[in-house]
Amino acid sequence: MKMKKKLKIIFLALILGGCFALITLLKFSSFKSVPQLYQLGVYKNLDNAEKMADELPGAIILKNEDTYQVIGAIARSQVSKEKIENLLSKENLNYYKKPINLTSDELQMVDDYELMIEKVSDYDTLKLLNEQLLKKLEERMK
Repeated sequence: MKMKKKLKIIFLALILGGCFALITLLKFSSFKSVPQLYQLGVYKNLDNAEKMADELPGAIILKNEDTYQVIGAIARSQVSKEKIENLLSKENLNYYKKPINLTSDELQMVDDYELMIEKVSDYDTLKLLNEQLLKKLEERMK
């Protein structure tokens, strides 16, 4: 009899623990992660970097010591990352994701654009929003 009571208590504790874990997961599922930079290539020659940047309207080129990085997108939320990855795939572009450190103002700008990106369903509008975000970030990074 005591064994059944102990099993009921353990089972109840597992159910309650699972419920609390689910609530916590749902609460933090909208949590914004570290922004990801979608790098389309790294080149030693500016001409080659410009050719790659022409493949995606709005792609920017960042000079990094003796190389040029071609950046195709920046995303922070999971939904935006999925949409950006679909966009780059449709453009037949390979990319390398890597984290980027942004100032709080730059993070806010990314978050503001992501609110629009997450609501957009058509391809052309997504491309336009990505292009505008990259231009604004490029201005701040120079």
